[in-house]
Amino acid sequence: MTTISDLDTPLSGLNHIDALLSSGPDWNFVTPAGNTIRYTFSIASHNEGGNDSGAGLTSFSAGQQAGTRAAMATLSAITGIAFSETSDAASADVHLCSKELGGNTAGLCSWNSGYANSGTTLLSFHAAAYVYLDSAVAAAAANATLAPGSGGLEILLHELGHMLGLKHPFDGGIHLATGDDNTSNTLMSYTSQGGPYSTFSPYDIAALNWLYGGDGLRGALGINSTGGGRYITGTSRADSLSGSAAADRLDGGGGNDILDGGNGTDTAVFHGNYAAYTITSLGAGKLRVSGADGIDTLTSVEVLKFDDRSVQAAPLLTPPPVT
Repeated sequence: MTTISDLDTPLSGLNHIDALLSSGPDWNFVTPAGNTIRYTFSIASHNEGGNDSGAGLTSFSAGQQAGTRAAMATLSAITGIAFSETSDAASADVHLCSKELGGNTAGLCSWNSGYANSGTTLLSFHAAAYVYLDSAVAAAAANATLAPGSGGLEILLHELGHMLGLKHPFDGGIHLATGDDNTSNTLMSYTSQGGPYSTFSPYDIAALNWLYGGDGLRGALGINSTGGGRYITGTSRADSLSGSAAADRLDGGGGNDILDGGNGTDTAVFHGNYAAYTITSLGAGKLRVSGADGIDTLTSVEVLKFDDRSVQAAPLLTPPPVT
């Protein structure tokens, strides 16, 4: 039974994830359940606050639409959510268009949601999001094509991050440390470092993994998942990641990490082929996995997932006999 309090996004306990989690729009709870978020470029109807072309809205150009489709494909690959374009604004969940935003605002995302309930029980939930790119002369060149490597694409990705439930790392009660708050770590930052970027940065991906589990809305992992499992992603530094009582996925990233799956059938993720790693049994149910990701210590992890295969941990836990 889903309750109203379930709409409050749970924290991971990891700063690089929790500093990016906002309060919505909670796509994991939309009813009826499904794995598709529909987006539209149409401004014919169902715009935010009754806006229309007379209120300054303009449609995305062909180039902007092409760039947005590529960005949606990137998001789908990360989250497992199916993003489907529709020309029917009435059936769309996400509306994209241009508008003169004023000031130094190059892009903007707003959203709304609502639900029906019986006491504390959630009966239904709906959400909608509106993504705008500035059409003023100063921003027109940056936002013109949304091609890879363009500043406009990075702006769009930032706004799509908001659409999926990410916040600025300096907003709210949980912040990134000053040294971490830059675009090489998260596109939700206002501090540029490198770029322009054509895909999301590592902390963004970690937060999206936490929210959606990499297997879409209400998959086996993520918030409001069918199995209750979590996809927990570390950083390039040494991390200590702990799973839940369900079947979790732990990705330490770089650095020498400690991965404890807890109960359930848990999976550790590595970013290379199996043959490139050295796996050593440490006894007491622990494994050491050494490779390009660093030297990781695994406890209560049942599956090791490499780029080319997955292997069961059980046969690796018993050292070979001494001859």
